[in-house]
Amino acid sequence: MTNDADKSPTWAERVRGLVGMHSSMNKVAHDPALTAELLLLVRMSFADKNVEPAEADAFAAICTRLLGLNADELGDILKYLHEFGYETSNAQAAEMLAGLSEARRREILDHLAIVAKADGEIDARERRLLEATANRLGFSG
Repeated sequence: MTNDADKSPTWAERVRGLVGMHSSMNKVAHDPALTAELLLLVRMSFADKNVEPAEADAFAAICTRLLGLNADELGDILKYLHEFGYETSNAQAAEMLAGLSEARRREILDHLAIVAKADGEIDARERRLLEATANRLGFSG
């Protein structure tokens, strides 16, 4: 609905737009497990000290296609993760995921592997992060 006289959105439409505008950011901020997974995905992207375009694309695809986040909000989500992640170790992030179902924990490891393999090779640091996370999630090699 719009005000017919000036074609501007009604007050209710503006409120609905504001609430829905940052739905993915709200989802991340209120879901510690999702935040922990995203933090580990970002850390995997940086594990080899160089974020290749393919790794950034893999991260974005996981966020949007597999986790249902809005692509337009990824920049804000990354800023949030930077602030959250400052005091959160990889071990702490993985521990937040340990209580999830086995299927969900395997899915998270799959997501990490997708990012690690995105640039065509798995660096030793990426492998260590993947193995350490797998161990913390209850999977041993």
